[in-house]
Amino acid sequence: MNKAWLIRTGLAIVGLALLGLIGWGWYQGGLAVLQLGVGIC
Repeated sequence: MNKAWLIRTGLAIVGLALLGLIGWGWYQGGLAVLQLGVGIC
């Protein structure tokens, strides 16, 4: 196992996890806004 490869793979996994969390947050926020909009209209 090459250490640099291991570090790069770890960083890639962490980056993907962060992107997934951010995407999930945006998705949930969008749903909440949509529900609020529907409730107001």
